[in-house]
Amino acid sequence: MKLILHLSRTVLLAGSVFVFLAYTSAHANDEVYDPLIKLNRAVFEFNEGFDRYFLKPAAKGYQKLPSPIQTGTHNFFSNLNDVVVVANDLMQLKGEQFASDFLRLSVNSVFGILGFIDVATPAGIPTHDESFADTLGFGGVGFGPYIVLPFLGPSSLREAPALIVDFNIHPASLLSSTTDIVALATVKGIDSRANLLKATQLRDEMALDPYIFTRESYYQYRQNAVYDGEPPKEIFEDFEDFEE
Repeated sequence: MKLILHLSRTVLLAGSVFVFLAYTSAHANDEVYDPLIKLNRAVFEFNEGFDRYFLKPAAKGYQKLPSPIQTGTHNFFSNLNDVVVVANDLMQLKGEQFASDFLRLSVNSVFGILGFIDVATPAGIPTHDESFADTLGFGGVGFGPYIVLPFLGPSSLREAPALIVDFNIHPASLLSSTTDIVALATVKGIDSRANLLKATQLRDEMALDPYIFTRESYYQYRQNAVYDGEPPKEIFEDFEDFEE
């Protein structure tokens, strides 16, 4: 009964977010729109400080753990996220991908010991990345104004509310203890940061303005994700005009 109520709440929440954002963002220009740039820069600097003094050192310490522990932890979180992927496959009417991702989730959960061992990839079952933000984009909701969230980083008017829906789909939302949820999110954050250490080092070495570099890279990444790697040409034409 609790699970049914949880699913009903998630469906209602997803519908509400879609209706609201479809109304407010459907006609947004497909370019980086940053009306809150002063506030965003301030939050960006806060996040950079938190990363510099807390998250990055934790990620470097995490990388000193034995490789099997790191791999198993990453696989476990990836498997949990596949629940979100499968749900959004279904909402985007991607029947073939839904079947593949559901099979991947089932195989890794059962034969991979709750996902700690990735059995599906060697078996030829590919991995995909879908979120409710992708589903909103599939439904015609534009990227919207760019937003930088404390601790979470780059986002937008479309992306930020979608995080709430994805969390309600994620198995972690079924945990009754807030402490457990925070602990799980902390380990997930450290694991994710460890996998981005080289990328952020490259950004810091190459970018004259890390804020602009992060914003524009995030925009391109998200547009590619929404359109499955084939965004309309006019999106990047607008993007190039914006850079000039």
